[in-house]
Order: sequence, then C-alpha cells, then structure tokens
Amino acid sequence: MQSIKLVKAFSSWFVKRAAVTPHSTSSQHPLLNTKSSDQPAFKIRPAPRRARARHIHNTSRRMAPIPISDIPTLADLYTSQTLHRSNDTLPNATSKYNTQISLIRTDITTLATDAIVNAANDSLLGGGGVDGAIHRAAGPNLLRDCRRLNGCDTGDAKITDAHRLPCKKVIHAVGPIYDSASARRAGGHEKLLASCYTRSLDLADGSGCRSIAFSALSTGVYGYPSGEAAETAIKAVKGWLEEDEGRAGRMERVVFCSFLEKDERAYERLIPKFFPPASAEKAEGDVKVTEGAGNDEQPSAAEKKDGGVPVLPDVPTKEPTEDLQPDGQPEAKKAKRQGGTETNESI
Repeated sequence: MQSIKLVKAFSSWFVKRAAVTPHSTSSQHPLLNTKSSDQPAFKIRPAPRRARARHIHNTSRRMAPIPISDIPTLADLYTSQTLHRSNDTLPNATSKYNTQISLIRTDITTLATDAIVNAANDSLLGGGGVDGAIHRAAGPNLLRDCRRLNGCDTGDAKITDAHRLPCKKVIHAVGPIYDSASARRAGGHEKLLASCYTRSLDLADGSGCRSIAFSALSTGVYGYPSGEAAETAIKAVKGWLEEDEGRAGRMERVVFCSFLEKDERAYERLIPKFFPPASAEKAEGDVKVTEGAGNDEQPSAAEKKDGGVPVLPDVPTKEPTEDLQPDGQPEAKKAKRQGGTETNESI
C-alpha cells in the first residue's frame, strides 16, 4: 500500500511539472525542448531531397503547347532563308501547298494540331522513342484505348483520343522495318511507308481534323534511312493533296515534325525539290513564256525581288526536351530488328 501511494505521489508531481500552460514564460521546456509554449512541440519533416529534386526536374521539362500559328509553313521558311531553292526541282514540283505544309524540329507532344501521328509498333501498347513519349504525355488512358484496338498491321494506322495531349487525336501508324523479309513480301518498304502517311491522312480527314503532324516514321530502331523515308513521306503527302482538291482544301495544315537532326536535314534537302519557293516557280514560268510565246508582259521588279511572298514572323528555334529520349527501347521493338541496324530515338 505504501509503495502504491509513493507511485501515485510521484506520478502527480511529474504530471504537474510536465504540464504546459498558455501563460508559461519559461524560455525552454525541460521535456518538449521548445523555446516557448506558443511554439509547436514538433516540426513537419520536409519531403526527402531526392523526391523533391525529381519532381522539380520533371516539371521543368514540360513545354508549353505550340499553336498552329507558331508552326512555320514552307513559305515562312523560304522567307526566313531556312529553306533554299533546289537546283534539282522536279518537273511536277509545285508551290501551291507551301502555305499548307510545315516543317519543324521539336517535341511532337507539344504541338496543338488537331492530330499527331505516332510512330507505333504493331502492338500499339507503347515503347521507346517518340512512341513512349506520346504515351507518357497522354497518360494511362491512351494505353487503355490502344488495348481495345487489338494491334495494327504494318502500313496501316488507327486513331484514338489524345487525352492529356494538346492535340485532339492521336493516329498510331505502324511503319515497316527496313530490310525485313515481311516488308519485302508485302510489296516493299516504300509502299508500306507511303501507306502509313495516306492512311493517317484519311483517318484525320474522316475524323474532322483540319491539321495533322507527322513524326519521322520508321527512321529510328526500324532502321529506315532518313533520306529515303523523307522522300517517301513527301511524295505520299503531295499525292494525297493532289488526288482530291476537296479534301486538300479541308486539310489546312500538314506538319513534318522531326526530333533528330538527321531527319530534319533530310526534309530540308528534299522538300525544295517537290515544293519550290513561289518566286522560283514564277521565274521558271517567265523563262518559258519569253522563249516560247514571245509574250511582252514581264513581271515587275518588285515581283521578281520577293515573288509576292509576304514578310512573315521568325521561325521558332526551341529545341526538343530531353524527356523524349529514354535510355532504351522496348523489347518488342528490339526483337523486330534485323541485322545490325543502328538504334535511334524514334521508331
């Protein structure tokens, strides 16, 4: 009994000593180790430094959407001297579509076109390069939509919503693997690659899209040489526009969007052969008229000087983000590769 009383007495004394009153003026509480009673007895621990740094890093790599008005047309690029007249202009070349066709090197996930074309594999379940970047930027709902499509054949394309992307639709085109036996059996690489572009344009037009941006299909791990791929793409788009003037009028903008410099250089070299500057086309026409019909009407000095091309804004120079370059490629794509094809960052 006496020991119990001693314990109770000690407990009572300890509680009284430990009590903190709002009027306490002690500079440091002996138990809570705080400087005053109006300060909290604990501190909120900040997030681990590594986690905070990763969050800041991911946020800093997000780029603002690029509207159509900021994507340079071929006419803009000729005016800014980014593109130059080619000495190898083809006989059927035309400048008719120079205000409808664009060329830009940037992160395709930032383009606010109605549709973008993903360089997909035949499973449509995402992968590395551009394919992986589009899936990451669009969010998990894009993968959910793709699972419902049950894959896609080489040379074909399928369309889904864009979800978190600034565009409205994502068209998943499956390009051919260069030098693969399956491509040879199906009629050749060029036929299959051209089909990716025309099929994507058909899907975009059928879905009410008025603008579309193409990634450089098949030029990454699928091993298609950039020059050959760019020429096939340009021919396919030109043919699609010329085949039906009605749909050509509906498709207000077709964008060739490169991420790697090698693809950009290929387009810059080849586009002037198919789509020369308007001034060059006019000059060639004037020579023919002078030599053939003896027409006395000649263009004015002002027309010769600038070809009627208006002064347009500078070309965007923003480089693509590092987020589009994952360390590796998906096993599904690696398994498809044949021989010693060099691995690139897009499909």
